[in-house]
Amino acid sequence: MTRFAKELFEIRHDLVAANSMYKKTVIYKDVKCPIYNYILSLNSEASKETAARVLKAVAKHIGRDSIYDINWQNFNATALNTLINSFKSNENYSPKTITLYIAIVKQVVEHAYLLGKMSALQRDAIKMVKPKTGSRNKEYNLLDHHGVESLLGMISKKTCENASKIRDYAIFSVLLRCGLRRQEIVNLKIGDVGDKALRVIGKGNKERKVALHPVVLEAINTWLDIHLYSNKDEPLFVRILKGGHLQKKTMSADAIFKLCCKYEAPPPHSLRRSYATNLYNRGVPIKKISLLLGHNQVSTTELYVRVNDEDLYQEVIDNLL
Repeated sequence: MTRFAKELFEIRHDLVAANSMYKKTVIYKDVKCPIYNYILSLNSEASKETAARVLKAVAKHIGRDSIYDINWQNFNATALNTLINSFKSNENYSPKTITLYIAIVKQVVEHAYLLGKMSALQRDAIKMVKPKTGSRNKEYNLLDHHGVESLLGMISKKTCENASKIRDYAIFSVLLRCGLRRQEIVNLKIGDVGDKALRVIGKGNKERKVALHPVVLEAINTWLDIHLYSNKDEPLFVRILKGGHLQKKTMSADAIFKLCCKYEAPPPHSLRRSYATNLYNRGVPIKKISLLLGHNQVSTTELYVRVNDEDLYQEVIDNLL
């Protein structure tokens, strides 16, 4: 067996299950391994990282030292139901998290079946298992219009006038006023910046156009004025060393998360939800917001938009009788 890709999937401390240790998960190249075949089938590095993280958490939860200690040949519907009940009894696992974990386990099971490591009857019995986990209302730290202006104002008023400040201001302008995923931001190329829109390659390698407000374009152009690259195929946002020296290397999605920590901002996906909610509150139809976010279903976008409880109360008072 050989190591997969760049040897490691790095599991960050902010993403792993509660009380788990900060470690790296190694995925080995083995064409007979269902884990390798499943992760190889995923399109994005973010999806591969998520799968590795989840499998590591599952292994730990059932008392295994490694994801490779799970015996998929003997895994059955009873084992899956036991795993689900164990997750449900642990308050650290939300219904959404449990659903994700079980979905990934089932995908590995499917690849184990395709590799001849389990029978069709065994696979079908596992597929019939439903988590029935319910749902919970999760509170996200969203920024309203004033919060967006405050965060960008704080970055722009930093006393230093170095490359990091200019780059970071451009990045947060895109996060807050374009609603991109962090992986989409680091994937941006110079040539993706148009006069009125960004060309974005999102999940599933799907292309979309996201409208560029003039103030966002101005922030990007200010950054491009000091950019090392001129080729349109080069990354838009690059790494900056201490001392303000630019590197000819693209940033990582983890670096975007760390920037949010640096400026005490909500995490990137909460900023994406803020973008959706602010547009909705200003009367933009949910269908258009869905297109801007790159969602396949409007129902997904509806989950992003927060409706104020006070607004719901007022609707009842004004319209019930």
